[in-house]
Amino acid sequence: MLSVKLIMKNEVRPWTVLSERNFALFWVSLLASGIGSRISSVAIGWQIYEITNSAWQLGLTGLFRAIPILVFSLTGGVLADRLDRRRLLIVTQSLAMLLALLLAVLTQTGQVRVWHIYAIIFLSGVVNSFDQPARQAIIPNLVPREHLTMAFALNVTLRQTASLAGPFVGGVLLAAAGLAWSYYINALSFVGVIACLIFMRVEQSGAPPKKESALKSMLAGLEFVRRQPVILALLVMDTCVVFFGAYDVMMPVFARDLLGVGPTGLGALLGAPAIGALVGSSLFMGLGNRAHTGRLVITVTLLYTAGIIVFAFSSSFSLSLCVVFLLGALDAVGETLRMTVIQLLTPDELRGRVQGVVRIFVFGFPTLGNAQIGAVAALLGAPAAVALGGLIGSVVVGLVVKKAPQLRRFEI
Repeated sequence: MLSVKLIMKNEVRPWTVLSERNFALFWVSLLASGIGSRISSVAIGWQIYEITNSAWQLGLTGLFRAIPILVFSLTGGVLADRLDRRRLLIVTQSLAMLLALLLAVLTQTGQVRVWHIYAIIFLSGVVNSFDQPARQAIIPNLVPREHLTMAFALNVTLRQTASLAGPFVGGVLLAAAGLAWSYYINALSFVGVIACLIFMRVEQSGAPPKKESALKSMLAGLEFVRRQPVILALLVMDTCVVFFGAYDVMMPVFARDLLGVGPTGLGALLGAPAIGALVGSSLFMGLGNRAHTGRLVITVTLLYTAGIIVFAFSSSFSLSLCVVFLLGALDAVGETLRMTVIQLLTPDELRGRVQGVVRIFVFGFPTLGNAQIGAVAALLGAPAAVALGGLIGSVVVGLVVKKAPQLRRFEI
């Protein structure tokens, strides 16, 4: 705990970290790739709903994203700790680019079917399950240890910026140029990451991996998380809230059927949370280190669940934009705290495996929640499904606080 406090007290500014050449190149290239991926996500959601007019089939995109995360993330974490992370990322980014090109060609030629989209989503999920643990674990190889906290914060900001620019650009591009060009732009966005990785010279830190079976190595990451009550409580709380309150996957339904704002409005609804996230993270970093970290995470998460309920019953486009803006701000503060705590409590030699576990909790189960909320929406309607998810999420937060009092008392 002392080492965590020492790192947190060392004031490092964003531009100091971005002056590290390798990290800056990696960060900028991933930002471009993230924007491309978000453009593709907007197009996929709109395309499936246009083809099927089914909230259930729209929600199934979450199922096909979740299965690879749940099945392959632990293996991806093991490989991130055993292989050269830079080379592993070159392979995964190249495969992702080819899948994006395939979807573009199928769409442009009129050959695309819903099952094609589901298959490409699934295969992309498999690739990402090997990409994400290595992407997170390579960060300590790019910056000095005293810069890690700000590097992690910038990594969160990268995702938020991509989530902001991607949907706005995606909505405009979708309306102006059509679906195929959205996918071509996504494929092009991977080129910068691949080039950056090829020219990087990165030495992997830490001791060489032990000569042990893959299963034993995998279990070591799971055991570490199990023995860390604060990490485990954060993961369980975040996972359940996002699993039951996956409101964003229902955005095409809200945009087209409930608010009547079309693809451009859809881009705004998906982009507004990212604006809020950027504002929230900027204010949070500007205020510096905060006391009562555990209580702050709990409060922010409860406010997030309340916001989901308000959004569900909003019939005004302006009000909906304001609510999702606030949801983005709350999510940014919560994510920055969660990821910083997890990364700082994890030793270097376990980073890949722990990130594999984190990916299952933070992306796998919540992504599976997209299918869950799609099924509930098919029965009750999208507003009722989203509101019910927010209510369940608030109950889960209360249960986690009761079962894990260490979280409420935790400070960094």
